[in-house]
Amino acid sequence: MNSENCIQQKAAENFIDLAEEWINAKTHCIKQSTVLKYRHLLEKHIFPYFHDVSITCIDTIMINQKMMQIYEENQNHLSYSTFRPIFHLIRTVTSYGVAMGYYNPVYYNFKITDRFTRKEIQVLTPYQEQMILRAITFCNKPNHLGIIMSLCTGLRLGEVCSLKTEDIDFDAKIIRVNKTVQRLAIPETGKTELIITDPKSSHSNRAIPLCDFLYKILLSYNVDKYNQDHYVLTNSEKPYEPRTLEYAFQRITENCGFDGLHFHCLRHSFATKCIDSGFDVKMVSEILGHASVSFTLNRYVHPSIDSKREKMNLLGSQWDDMMT
Repeated sequence: MNSENCIQQKAAENFIDLAEEWINAKTHCIKQSTVLKYRHLLEKHIFPYFHDVSITCIDTIMINQKMMQIYEENQNHLSYSTFRPIFHLIRTVTSYGVAMGYYNPVYYNFKITDRFTRKEIQVLTPYQEQMILRAITFCNKPNHLGIIMSLCTGLRLGEVCSLKTEDIDFDAKIIRVNKTVQRLAIPETGKTELIITDPKSSHSNRAIPLCDFLYKILLSYNVDKYNQDHYVLTNSEKPYEPRTLEYAFQRITENCGFDGLHFHCLRHSFATKCIDSGFDVKMVSEILGHASVSFTLNRYVHPSIDSKREKMNLLGSQWDDMMT
């Protein structure tokens, strides 16, 4: 081990020191929003369980016991989507310690995926979609426009809230997605702030064609006449609050008689509608900004029992022809 690593080893005396060393090393190559999320997860869900763990105690048994403890003490109030990044962080920080030569390799026997059944994606029925559109299409409210835009393009919540007028090319009828907005906890202040960052991944930078329906809706809101630097949903220099849009969607759907729907189901509904309408899967994947076509296939391409029956009957007809 070189002298530089020896100095680092002395500095990281416990797991918390190790995590701080890792996140400081990563700060220059990951988004600010990701750093803030990591720090929030570490301080709220991980450090309370590792506050007394010294570097010399880190091994396979201890790490897996800590992961099990976190799961057992939080399984009734934390979801899979929260557990997953918690355990990802524990593995990442621990693996960093191995790479730096602080201790021997650690093997992870605890798997959070073994303890959760993946929920089916939430998709609007045609009736729900119709009722929601009828309730909001002609009201000319900012949150209504956000809902329509997500349903018609598959934009994520933060993407639609961060969209500016300059991102919409009305001549070419294209929306360019190049940023997102999130409300994140700031450890230094203990408060939260709206943070504008790059999209979720490099694949999330994308161009989405405007369908004629949404194009006419945008014109009815006079978005084409907004200041180019203004955000679409606010027509001001301040982005729309994502949580406000989420709450508005829940309120609207409850007024329509539909309980338990979340804003992200608009994205799922758009994707499912594209597949059902015969879109090429590669095309859908690019419109949604997915990192791979395989993710789109696994997430959205699920043939119905009727379509399976139709194909099976086609096979059956071939055998019938053989017998005649």
